[in-house]
Amino acid sequence: MDDSTAVLVGLIVVVILVATLMFFVIPEPAHRAVIATDRLDLAVLNFKNGSTWDGADETVRARVEGALVNAPGINVFSRSQLDTLLAEQMLSQSGLIDAATAVALGSLTGVSKLITGTVTGVDTRADATSICLSWENGACSQEVPGTRYSVQILSQISVVNTTTGLIERSVNATGSDSITLPAETTFGGFDSLLANAATQIADSITSSLSAAYTRELRYGLYTGYQERREGFIGMDESAHFSASDEEIFLIVHITRAQAGELFDVVWSDSMASFDKQVEDVVSDDDWRLYSLDVSSLSAGRYFVRGALNGTEVFEIPFTVSQ
Repeated sequence: MDDSTAVLVGLIVVVILVATLMFFVIPEPAHRAVIATDRLDLAVLNFKNGSTWDGADETVRARVEGALVNAPGINVFSRSQLDTLLAEQMLSQSGLIDAATAVALGSLTGVSKLITGTVTGVDTRADATSICLSWENGACSQEVPGTRYSVQILSQISVVNTTTGLIERSVNATGSDSITLPAETTFGGFDSLLANAATQIADSITSSLSAAYTRELRYGLYTGYQERREGFIGMDESAHFSASDEEIFLIVHITRAQAGELFDVVWSDSMASFDKQVEDVVSDDDWRLYSLDVSSLSAGRYFVRGALNGTEVFEIPFTVSQ
């Protein structure tokens, strides 16, 4: 097989793989909602540095706090207000707190949980390697000496309940990053690699807490749908329907839930003269399809609401015309 034939075969294989992937990957419904299963107001305390790298604790702490601030369903207590309260009450910000201090902080701040952490290790390396500058016929035709600079951070992050003062969750998280440069290139230092590794830890912790303490749903209202083995694809999302549509469809994808949780759907109108309720039991990564016959509905404004375990998650207003 010559090179041109090999390239053509490779392209065909790629096209087949992409087409297969597009068939099996179900596009998510248009809207997203995240709710907390527990009261999730938290404060991030100073971390402890158990490594020899100066400032690693603050780098990781800042990245974790920033990621949590941007996470849906999680409320983070102001850092400046926290520092002021700790100073006024002469409480430790060393990263080490006992149960009584945790309860006191909960009372002072109103948060339900505290995030504490320790950077247990930072490993930096500079290893000799080679860099390929050009390729020919699938093989490297020109290479030069290089150096691979890498960082790995080890950490342990804990969630402390401010009602009991006890640790209710502990996560070991690792972050790493590297860069390879020609041997004659000046290396700017490990700080940027350290920051990237800390961001990995922050993302891991945020994902872990979100999975434990929040539920996520994707949902949309459509005039039609296609059923696939892994879920439903909504067709023609809209908030305006007519009696001629005959039936409309609510597609819900529950991406984070525990088995046996309750999900309720209520269809109603603005005059409270029409009401249709559906009670359902759902689990993690669950797709649900709910329908409403609109062919005999009066023209007007309607709503469909979804509630998980009794807590309203979303409301979609829509109209029906004749």
